[in-house]
Amino acid sequence: MLKKFLCLLVILVVLIKRHQATDYDQYDYEWLTAKPLPNVAVTTSTSAPDDDDVIVDQLDNRKAVNSEISGGFSNEKSFRCPHAKPMLHTGESVAQLSPEDIQIVGAMGDSLASGRGLWPFTDVEFRGAAFPIGGDANMDGLVTLPNILSQFVPNLEGISHGMGSKTALPDYQFNVAEIGAETEDLPQQALELVHRMQRYVGRSLKNKWALITIVTGSEEFCEKCEPPSRTSIRRALGVLRRGLPRALIVLLGPVHVASTYRQNINLMRPRCKCLEKMTGSNYRKLFDVWKRYFVELETEFNTDNGTFGVLSIPSLAIHSRNPQSLLVPGKPLLNRKGHSYAAKWLWNRLIAGPNYNISLIALSEDTYYCPSLGCPYIRTVQNFKMCTIMTEDEWQKQNALLKEQKTGKQTRQEVIRTNLVGVISAILGLSIISVAIFGTYFYCHGMKATKGRFDYGQTVAELENELQQQQQEEK
Repeated sequence: MLKKFLCLLVILVVLIKRHQATDYDQYDYEWLTAKPLPNVAVTTSTSAPDDDDVIVDQLDNRKAVNSEISGGFSNEKSFRCPHAKPMLHTGESVAQLSPEDIQIVGAMGDSLASGRGLWPFTDVEFRGAAFPIGGDANMDGLVTLPNILSQFVPNLEGISHGMGSKTALPDYQFNVAEIGAETEDLPQQALELVHRMQRYVGRSLKNKWALITIVTGSEEFCEKCEPPSRTSIRRALGVLRRGLPRALIVLLGPVHVASTYRQNINLMRPRCKCLEKMTGSNYRKLFDVWKRYFVELETEFNTDNGTFGVLSIPSLAIHSRNPQSLLVPGKPLLNRKGHSYAAKWLWNRLIAGPNYNISLIALSEDTYYCPSLGCPYIRTVQNFKMCTIMTEDEWQKQNALLKEQKTGKQTRQEVIRTNLVGVISAILGLSIISVAIFGTYFYCHGMKATKGRFDYGQTVAELENELQQQQQEEK
């Protein structure tokens, strides 16, 4: 009996372990045996030494046309990037989205977006200095994505300022990231972000472009060593697509910090207990699943000429000659210098596209890129293969030509559609005026009448008297 009991116990433990190893979301992927997607560079243990974590040069093997960078700047004083507007027509779709079109910024995710660790020796959330959303100081004093964008567009909405949790700071700061948040928390964050933006931006939200950065995976990847919840990320992206008419979502994966001389080794691993125990091949397989999910979701949520797009960047891979200087001592977090490096890397990646290769030059010596003259837009999936430039004059002429080609009936229908509220208001107004005029007329007429509504015509008695008179006359 004891042997049978022990055998059953062993079988039960094996089944529980197997369930835990595969039950990550409804798709039940076996991440340790996952196969790579076509056209996606995936590093496996057969193509890399076991002490390598990932091959940084193969994080994204896509190429973008017209991505030659002809200029850059290193600070606010040296900013000389040519502006696309008003000469070029931009912002019609994600394929033609210029940095000058961005009017709103927002952030979701974990501690990297909340700014944890940026104030020395504390866990205070310094949101005003977080690289995807912070807006304290200016570019010369603090490098963040909004402070770079402000060189193109002043008065950005949604920027974070100061320190504190998301509930402690005003809701008009569109940063809903939280310490320790995982991919499962993203749908709720998306709902809160959309609510804030609809409340504070109002009806003009439909005409304004928003850049939303989702920084996720660094803590979840580090603490659990598990694939992300693809279902939750999909739900979050669905919420954003329904609530934000014009938005580019940057889905940014786990941070990879490395030495300039050994960029394939992630220095975050020794700071994560479960990752530290993994072999290089298992680490790469786990990272491949994160990468696969990100690419699949990017494909699902992008359309050719839409005003909502998703740009997946599987890993934030930054390096330095002294990489330890980018990290908070003893924690898997970036310090202020690390956030500055992250802001520069992300900006250059958005402007140059997948062609931006961090191994070509030391990140500290690289400049902040100006948009390419051949494609002066943020590089998105929609303009990787083909980038079309249209001047404002050409767009105006094209619109005028389309209007001329329409028939009179089509023009009337378009006028009615565009002025539907006015037409309905006019009809209701005329109806009310008509009712008032005719009602007043009949009311006044009724007041002057000497007979009631049932007094007109002959009564039964009058008809009988008239009939008797006729009979007498006949006699």
